[in-house]
This record gives sequence, C-alpha cells and structure tokens, in this order.
Amino acid sequence: MNRLRDKLFALLAALLAGCGAEQPMTPAAPPVKEPVAAEPAPVVASDPNMLDPVPALSGADGEESVDDILAELNAIQLDGEEGNPLGDPDKVVALLHEGNTLIAAGKPDAALAKYDEALQFAEKEGDPDLFFNKGIAYKAKGEADKAITEYRRALELAPDYAEAHNNLGNLLKDLKRHDEAIQHFEASIRVFPDNPSTHNNLGTVHAMKGDVNKAAVCFAKAVRLEPTYVDARQNLGVAYMQQGRLAAAEKELAKAVKMAQGGMVYEQQRLAAAKASLARANSPEEQNAVRKEISAAQQAGNAATGKYRRGMEFLRSVQARRGETPAP
Repeated sequence: MNRLRDKLFALLAALLAGCGAEQPMTPAAPPVKEPVAAEPAPVVASDPNMLDPVPALSGADGEESVDDILAELNAIQLDGEEGNPLGDPDKVVALLHEGNTLIAAGKPDAALAKYDEALQFAEKEGDPDLFFNKGIAYKAKGEADKAITEYRRALELAPDYAEAHNNLGNLLKDLKRHDEAIQHFEASIRVFPDNPSTHNNLGTVHAMKGDVNKAAVCFAKAVRLEPTYVDARQNLGVAYMQQGRLAAAEKELAKAVKMAQGGMVYEQQRLAAAKASLARANSPEEQNAVRKEISAAQQAGNAATGKYRRGMEFLRSVQARRGETPAP
C-alpha cells in the first residue's frame, strides 16, 4: 500500500507541476523582447481526413505523458486513512435523497433498498445519515429492534448526532426502557438544547416514571421554546394538575384547547381547499398530488380533533376540582 501511495504522489506531482500551485518567490529575469509574430496561413481542407491528427501530449526523453499518468491514477485504488477505501459522496447524497422521497411516499422497503445501495458508495465504516434514515424506515415498518440497531450504528460514527439520540430515546421510551431513554434525550439536549420536542419527550419519560416535578420542568422548557406547542402545553397543564397547582393547570389547559381548536379549523379549511382543487386537476399526476394533500389534511384534522377532545376532558376535570362550572 505504501508503494502505491508513493507512486500516487509521484504521479500527482508530475501531473500537477506548474498547475495552480503557488510558485516560490524568485528574482525576476530581465524582460525579453518578443519577436513580431507572423500571421499563420489558414488551414483549408475539403476533406477532414487530409488534416494531420493532433499528437498526444508526451514528455521528452521517454517521460510519461499526461494520458499515461491519468491512466495509472485511474488504475490505483485510492485509500483513505488506515486503508479505508474512499467513497463517492455525490452518489451517496443522490441515493439518500431518493430514499427519503420513498419514505415520504410511504414506501419504507424501497427506501431501505436505496439506503443499502448508497452504503456501497460510502466510506468503509459507513455513513451516519444513512444509518439514521434506515432507522426511520424500520420504525415506519414497525420493526423497532432493527431501528434501534441502525440508530446505534449512526451514533457510533457520530456520537453527537442529536436527532439520532432523540429518535432512539423515543423507541426506548415506547419499550418502557425509561432510564436508557432519558440518557439519550439528555444527550440530544446537550447537543441541541433548543429543540422543544426533545424536552417534551424527556418530560414524558419522567412522567411515565412518576416523577411529575421533573416532568413539569421539561414541559415548561418546551413551552418556553415554542409557545404554540399544543402537546407540550397540554402536558404541562396535566403535570400542574398532578402537582395540585389547579389554577396554573387550568390556565395551560385552556390555552392548549384554544390552540387545538384553531388547528381543527385550519385543517378543515385546508381539506375543503384540497377537495375543491381536485375537481380542477387535469392530469393524473395533479390528481394524485391533490389526493395526497386531502389525505394529509384529514390525518392532521383528526390529530387536532383528538388533542382538542383530550384537552377538554382535562380542563373540565380541573374546573370540577376547583368547584367551577365545567366548560361546555
């Protein structure tokens, strides 16, 4: 391998000599008066085959030509550090984008095939973004164990990958591996402290463990970072209710209900606009795009409705405990 590297450096030096590199400072030679150039006679030929072929670039006295050097360079297996083959980052990015498009289209199996293909063009140890996205694809397939494995592989290469820590924490939370989940949420926050979702996730795990005080702190942080975060504000209201802080709970839950209600209205308007545009869609491509928008608006509307109903239940419970007339 060292012999190949020496050969490579020698070839590169020969190829790049005088091309783009800064030259050392040397005393300037006295100017040479240039001779007057004679105008060359135009070459005219009715038959292109009559023209002499352009000779290939070659060196003097048996030196290697540029073509020879390039051929030898192409024949050498370029290696990175510690003998790891160098990858093709452009190919990796292109295949990663294709896989992400397939994930968005609800085709995780096809996306996984693209990510695996991209790994063939990555460096020897792999690529953390590819492993991360494979985790997302396996999560979409409902294969939590495989998703966990891929997130861990991403973190082995990039220990400060905040999104991988967050997603891994969510999977561990769902598996009730609370302490491990907390470790990964906290690791994510150390890297990206202003992500409200991770603070909300961390608060959820503390609440699941019965530590409502820590949960309330996390939910409050998430709300400060994103005041319109309905889930976090609703969680904060519930945490206050469990702490016995009923007035504060009612305040937060009332805000959460109002925001969820606004989300319902928005998604209803979005759905109506999408249905109206379906009648104007001409091509099959346009119709498919509109149908996807209709489906997305319906799902988002259902989610907003669920948050509204859940928030109203908690709000009425707090109001009843405070001796107030529950909201209609």
